Amino acid sequence: MNKKMTPEELEKFIHRELRALPPRQAPAGFEARLQAAVEARTATFAQSPEQLEKLIHRELRSLPPRRAPYTLEARVLTEIERRATIAWYHKSWSYWPAPVRAAFMVVGATVAAAAVVGFYLLSQGATAGAVTQEVATGLGWVTRLVAASNWVVNFSYQLITDIPSLWFYGGLAFIAAMYATFVGLGATAYRYLYRNN
Repeated sequence: MNKKMTPEELEKFIHRELRALPPRQAPAGFEARLQAAVEARTATFAQSPEQLEKLIHRELRSLPPRRAPYTLEARVLTEIERRATIAWYHKSWSYWPAPVRAAFMVVGATVAAAAVVGFYLLSQGATAGAVTQEVATGLGWVTRLVAASNWVVNFSYQLITDIPSLWFYGGLAFIAAMYATFVGLGATAYRYLYRNN
């Protein structure tokens, strides 16, 4: 189950949606009422800028609350559902499952430790072979994995070189011909089934 959006992400998303709304229109007669209130206050006594700011603030707060468009809630819920379906590996590291994060940390720490040891030994004048031997001693499973990979590569190379060149190139040509036939049949079927409709 994918994680839902955090409250902070939800708040940012809703804030972006609200900022995308068209500018708010003042109710009819608001400007005239505000102007009359300001003139009445200034006629009674001289106001400081702070008092005038408080008066305007009070008048603006008396406006009725703005109604959200009918589509806003649906768009927000749709976006929340869309983000819930995004795979964890397409999200930031904090959304990864705990076992994957732990494995990533172990592998990263292992590679970093091997690099530090290797650079240290090289800086002390050790040869590349000695550095490889020292790192391989600490990472025995990596050595076995590298040996197995080398065996697979050598075996595959030996198999490929033992194939007569006529058979090898003939097989490649056959595969290319089958691929071209498949693409041609697919294009023809597409034109026949969908383009005619």
